[in-house]
Order: sequence, then C-alpha cells, then structure tokens
Amino acid sequence: MLIYTTPNALILEERGERLHFGRKNGELLEKPAESLAVLDEEVQLCGEVEFLVGKISFEEQHFLFFVVDSSVAAHYRGTSAAERHEIRRIERVIAINLKSETSTIKSQITPGSGTKLKQGTEKIMKFFTEKVSSKDARPPLLEDVLKLFNDSKDFYFCRERDVTISSQKFFTKRANTSEESFFWNKNMLKALGDVSSFTCPVMQGFVATSQLEITDQINAFLTITIISRRSTRRAGARYLRRGIDELANVANFVETELILNIFEHELSFVQCRGSIPVFWSQRGFKYRPPLIINRSLEDTQEVFEEHFRRLKAHYDTPLVAVSLVDQRGREHPLAQRFLEHLVKANDADLTFFSFDLHQHCRGLNFQKLQTLISSMEDTLKTIGFCWVDKTGEVVQRQKGVIRTNCIDCLDRTNLVQGQISLYIVLQQAQRLGIFGPLCEPPEVLVQTLQTMWADNGDVISTQYAGTAALKGDVTRNGERKLMGVMKDGYNSASRYYLTHTRDAQRQKAINIVTGQVEVEERVEEEENEKEEEENISRMVTETIQFLVPTQQTVIAGWGLINACQSSDEIDTVVILTRTNLYIVTYEIDGEKMTDVQIVALEDINSIQVGSSGGNKQCARIETLEGVFIWRPSTVRLFNNAALRLKSLDESNEYIASVAEQIQVGKNMLTGADGSVIQVAKISIPQMSVHRKSMAAMGALLGKIKRVGKNVSPATLSKSASTSSTVAPPEPPKLIETDGNESDTSEKSEKGDHLMSKFLKIPQFKSDSPPEPFASLLLSIAECQTKISLL
Repeated sequence: MLIYTTPNALILEERGERLHFGRKNGELLEKPAESLAVLDEEVQLCGEVEFLVGKISFEEQHFLFFVVDSSVAAHYRGTSAAERHEIRRIERVIAINLKSETSTIKSQITPGSGTKLKQGTEKIMKFFTEKVSSKDARPPLLEDVLKLFNDSKDFYFCRERDVTISSQKFFTKRANTSEESFFWNKNMLKALGDVSSFTCPVMQGFVATSQLEITDQINAFLTITIISRRSTRRAGARYLRRGIDELANVANFVETELILNIFEHELSFVQCRGSIPVFWSQRGFKYRPPLIINRSLEDTQEVFEEHFRRLKAHYDTPLVAVSLVDQRGREHPLAQRFLEHLVKANDADLTFFSFDLHQHCRGLNFQKLQTLISSMEDTLKTIGFCWVDKTGEVVQRQKGVIRTNCIDCLDRTNLVQGQISLYIVLQQAQRLGIFGPLCEPPEVLVQTLQTMWADNGDVISTQYAGTAALKGDVTRNGERKLMGVMKDGYNSASRYYLTHTRDAQRQKAINIVTGQVEVEERVEEEENEKEEEENISRMVTETIQFLVPTQQTVIAGWGLINACQSSDEIDTVVILTRTNLYIVTYEIDGEKMTDVQIVALEDINSIQVGSSGGNKQCARIETLEGVFIWRPSTVRLFNNAALRLKSLDESNEYIASVAEQIQVGKNMLTGADGSVIQVAKISIPQMSVHRKSMAAMGALLGKIKRVGKNVSPATLSKSASTSSTVAPPEPPKLIETDGNESDTSEKSEKGDHLMSKFLKIPQFKSDSPPEPFASLLLSIAECQTKISLL
C-alpha cells in the first residue's frame, strides 16, 4: 500500500483503489475520478506500508495507524490442502498525524534513510519517535497506544484467512465475518466505513508453529500450530480487570486453538479461559490482600447465567467448566460462590469440575494432574475435535468447549490446558496412525507440545499481568524445579512494579483501542493500618503453611525488611524452626516468592545487632553461605497477630528480640552457649536496581543453593513448591517432635525448657479446616448440572 500527500489530502493507494483523507479534519473525502498524475495539487510519495490498522482522534489531532513491518509466525491451510496462507506477526506500527509535514511522514515510514528497522534497533526508533513527538506535540496517550502494539510484538493478522475465527468456523462457513470479540482494531475502523481493501483484522494473542518429522511407522511431516486469541471485551491489566461486568464479559478471556496438519488433513481443538464469572476485586496491593466478592448471589445470578448462555451459543454444548481455585484458604469464598451460582443455574448442558490444584499437586507432585484428566475422559470424548479432510470438508466437528479458570487464569490454567491439549493430541495422533494404541507417545511430540504451551503461557501472562507465566517449568518439562520457583519470583517482582507504574496507562491505551468505557470503581491502593496488619499476618502464616514440612515445629515467624533496600515495605519473611531458618523474600504485594534460602541453624556463624545509621537498629546473620541483614518493619507479630510498633525504641527492641530468638534456637540445637554480638554500626551494602536484577537473575540460573546439613532434598522440594499465590488447603500440623531428633533425649528436654523459658512464643494454631462446600452437598446431589468435586 502506497501513501501519498497533497497540500489538502493524504492518499492511500492499494491495487488501483484509493482513499483520500482530509488533512485538516481527518475525514474521508470523496474519491476524485482523476489519477494521481493529473491532480491539480502537488503529489508526493511518502512510502509504502502493509495496511491500515485504523484511526484514532485525540482532541483536534487525527492519526492513522499503519503496519509497516511484519514477519511470518505460522501458516494456515486454505480451502484446498495445497493453499498456504501466512499468519504474520506485527513488528512495527506507526501513527501518522494527518497534519504532519510530508518529510515527517516519510521519516516515520522509513526511518534511517529509508532502511527498515531491524531487530535490536528499538533505541533508534525511540530516538526518532521522541524527535517527532517534540515537533508535532504528540499526545502522551498516543505513545501508550503505540507501545501497546510495538513493545509486546503480540498482534497478528492473516490477509487471506481471518485469524479471528477458528478452523471449524472457517471450514463450516458458519462465520462469514470476523469474530468481533477477537477483532482488536474493529473499533479503530468503525468511523471509516467500508475500507476492507485497505485493512485487515488484527488479533492480540499468541501464534507459534513447529514441524516434526514422523519416521517410526510412517514418513510424514506433522505441523503443530497454537493460536491464542485474546478478547477485546473486558480486556486489560490484571488488577484493573477482574471477574465479570454488567454485560457478562469476563476478564482475561482467551480462546486457544491447537491445529495439527498432516497428510493434507487439518485437526483442531479449541479451549477457552476466563476469570471467575462473578463480581469480585482485590482491594489494595500490599501483602497478599484478600479477594473480595462485591455483589450478592441474587444480584449476580442473571449475568452469571448470561455468560454461560453466550458460551453455549458460540461453542455449542456440552460446556465444561474447570475451576482450579483452592477449595480452602483465601480463595475458598470465590470457589464457594462459583459453585453456588452453578447449583442455582441448574443447567443440564453444563459440567463442572472443581480441582484444587495446590492441594493435589502439593510437594511437586504434578503427576496428580492425571486425576483431573482421567475424570474428564468421557467428557473429552464427547466434545471431540474438528477434522477437515484434504478436500476441505469437515468430517468431524468439535461439540462444546472446556472453559478453565484459576484466580488470574494464568499459571494453573495454562498448565491444565496444556495437559488437556496433550491428551487430545495423543488421541488425534493415534487416529492418524502416528503411533499405535499400545505404544508410548513420541517423546519429541510431548516435549514440543509442552514447550509451545509454556511459551503460550508466558505471552498471555505478559499481556495480562506484565510478566511471564509462573509454573512455566512444569508446563515445559512436566516437573517442578527450584530454578522454576526462583524464576517465578523474578517475574513476580516485575509484576508488582508494572502494576504500580504502567498498568494504568496501559489500561487507558487498551480502552481507546477497543472502545471500552471506564465505568467501574478504581482499585484503591491505600490500605488502612488494620488491613495492612491483617495482610502481614496472613502472609507470614501462609508462608509457614506453604514452606515448612509438617514434621517441623515452628517456633516463630517474622515479617522484616531487607536492609539493603531503601523501601520501608516488608519484603522478607523469616521462619524459625528447631533446626532451620527459612528466609523467604517476597514481592511487596506478597503474592509470589522472589527468593528462598533454608539455612541450618548449626551453620550460622554469628548474629549481630547494631546501628544501620542514625538510631535505627538492624540484625546481621552470617552463615556459611552468605550474610543476611534485616531492619524491623512497623509491625510486630505476636501470638499469630500483628501489632503496630509505635516508636523507634519498640522497633529496635523488636529486631533485637528476633536476633535473640534465633541465637537461642541455635544454642538449643548445638548445645553451645553463644550470644548475640552488640556492635556500634553494621555496614549496609547498597544494592542498586541493576544489582537487584542481577541477583534475581542469579536465582533464575539456579545459584540459590541448599544451605546446611539438615536440609534434605525432600525438604528443598517442599520449599520449591511454594511459589503459588494462595493459601494451601490446610496448615501443617505443628507437633512437639521435630522428626530429626528424639524427644526422649536429654538435649530435647533442655531445648523445650529453654524455649518455654526464654522465647515463650505461642504455637501457630493448626485447627483442622472444615470440609469445603459441605453446605452445598445436598443441593449438588439434586442439581441437573453435573458437578465433580475433586
């Protein structure tokens, strides 16, 4: 597509057709009958672009958006098996101000003397954009819209076959138009009328492809393509878009299609994900805030049922809802409300599976996912998949869809969707004769699918939460590793930063692109003191429940501050047991761990307390593997409750007592008679943002080690499983014996006496939680909705 300018118009020319935009008011002009060569006005060629994305007006300024660069991400087959259509990834979008000078438009299209931008030259583009912005006074929101397209590189299009519709709809010709909910530039084209020759539907999501050569029993190439389509309805950032809205749209709704091409046949299977379809929010951002249900069951039921009616109309029946929300702990109220709505809906076309993933897969036992897949086998066979033969005829249709959710519809959801997809692909591969029913599935096929789903999870997570998915190592490798936990922590730390600095502007950009109107309440960032104290207590208690094995006795737990950082926000939870010191670093909102160290008490060399500058005290713990320095927070934990510290003296006394309790714990274990060393000043190393990032990356690369003789591999595995975002189903049983020492020993008796005499720390409560959903069991038995509580 060529772009020309005249003094009064900007002209687009594509295959002999032209569009004329008035440069003063941005309106489409009637097309002159004359060719460009005979126009009275001076005509200048500005350059060539791929297609028109749409138009956005900011006050008196009118901007046309164009795709300038793109790359091939995958291929569709056409109506005949021989046809192949490119699915292209958008690499660069520009916004042309219709009032800009011709030279400015030329330099936008071809920056750097007419050469296209190559990968890694974003700095050149940034410099140029700033230069243009300064000259044309481009609105700040415009730059946010351009970042939405250009920073992520996760928008796609296909000129010959609409990327917004699934294979089944394309080949059955049920959808002659684009699927509006996945048509991201639909709103940008609304005011332009019929300009289909100049534009193309654009989809945000993920596209990847891989080709495998099958040589065991047959000689053929199998092409696997994954396509995720993000909905424009209730689109946005995690903390700003949760649950359902008045129009029955849910946050983070994504349709994912996996396509197999072999022997000139195409097989596809579609799943979807979406936020829990009730009105809920998360007030505040700090220290694991609670999840709040904002409306009653009665006020939500109608919009809840409308959401599922739409899904059935779009995907047919049966409709299967899979909830991975924890059945106990912080997520339980949402799990309970979801189930209450389903019972009240009493829908025979709906099947529901509640699978508490953290409960079943505790201790890295992700093989337990097969419990869910096995329970779904009959349902999966009923749904089936789409099969298109070499002539383009649909010989088998997928009937219905599986809708999966956890809290954010990111990590657990992607993991389970990957497992469901793997089950379906193996069924498809057997039907195609790729391997026999008694044979093991090809390892390369399984690994390829795991990698593609993990990449899909990373991208979808980035679009919603700002960073790559957590539990990605499980999706890729089928197992959980400590390195994966550390990577989760690094990503989680980024999520908090993005939430506070970029999400609001990103949301505005998404709103203006998709046409959403901001009508809901803003998320309040400020928390009163009482709420903050409750959240801190919750974070420490849940850390103990996640991290400490059941045979360990918890002596104390504290929320502290890493003295190397300048913020006064709690970022470290320290847990003292009879044998170990658990040191857990969190992102500030307390959702995810960024670092885990398990230090054997006998490996602590020295404990110091001293000034960190001024009159503030801090504690310094030197171990065989490193040094930890902590400052007190403004909150002290006592008897499983948080108390506000009201003075500097109280804060100094608090950090001194933490050091003393750790020292006594070491003395009890070793039989030594050590004491806390009082020093005048403790030197605090200054860690820059760069060094913090490098430290996090060091954790990512597996540099976090098991520390101490008493930390067994099983214990480390238990700690590695603790990157989940929510409370576990039940707390560990805090028993009097440790499992590593005998209570009959004289040493243990002395330890118990010392602990009661010097520490006097009440044990954390460990009451057995009630049976989840007990009040609904009778209603479930009488309900037409098929409900399985796993």
